[in-house]
Amino acid sequence: MVSSICQRLLNKQWRDYVVDDVPHIEGIYVIGRTKRQEDPEVLYVGRTNDVHRRMGEHKQQDLAIDKYVKEQFEFNDGEDLRIKWVKEENDTHVEQAYRECIAEKLGYWPKYNIQH
Repeated sequence: MVSSICQRLLNKQWRDYVVDDVPHIEGIYVIGRTKRQEDPEVLYVGRTNDVHRRMGEHKQQDLAIDKYVKEQFEFNDGEDLRIKWVKEENDTHVEQAYRECIAEKLGYWPKYNIQH
């Protein structure tokens, strides 16, 4: 189940980091960064009971990813940031399982996730 959710997430289209466009749903999300015409690099994988709320929090809190997001919004209004998410309710898997799955599929560990 984790693998199919990871693949669904990776197959989703990237969106600009606009919190107002994000629904209030439980799910798995990724934050990425793009440079010009390149495909975005996945920087962070997360799981939350409210994706909309969490995306807003990333612009205000003090984790490494939060600081990076804040810097990007101060630098260029988040122009290079991208996000995507999939709805996943009442999931019994821990966030780490999704991180590991996505890292395996990408071939690299997301820069702002702590590796256990």
